[in-house]
Amino acid sequence: MTNIYDAIKEKENQIAIFQAQISGLQAEIEALRVAARILEGGSTGVGVTEAARPVAVQTAANGNDKTKRVWP
Repeated sequence: MTNIYDAIKEKENQIAIFQAQISGLQAEIEALRVAARILEGGSTGVGVTEAARPVAVQTAANGNDKTKRVWP
């Protein structure tokens, strides 16, 4: 029989793994968005360097110092 505290700890570990996977996927998505803009030649009428800039920076909600860039 599994102890309730062990079960909670296991679920917390699974959540941490999922959060790490999500962070990795978000970074890949951001890189793909930048690549798409570069390939499109900046559809907003500005240079590639202007189009590749993030519009905002979000701090991670879990208290880590990592930041997330928000692309339009």
